Amino acid sequence: MEVEELILALEDTISYLMKSQSSDWSSMPVDEIIRRLEAELAKAKNSKPMDVILLDRLFAPTGVIQEISVDNGWGTKFLRISEVIDQFIVN
Repeated sequence: MEVEELILALEDTISYLMKSQSSDWSSMPVDEIIRRLEAELAKAKNSKPMDVILLDRLFAPTGVIQEISVDNGWGTKFLRISEVIDQFIVN
């Protein structure tokens, strides 16, 4: 997987999250998720090791980001983004 694709997926996720409200079903508020994703994005841009366990947890089915995406109308877009993240985690 190209790191540029991962970077775009993280940037898209952050952009959607910035326009979103926290979900009652999410165990983490939007601002905390953004903070963690921005830290991982910085690592990706600087070729540093990323926390794949964190990404796996955040992007998991029925995980915090999916719950927020569904409640805020971008659930389908989340599925596309999560495919990119899944490819990164597997590799």
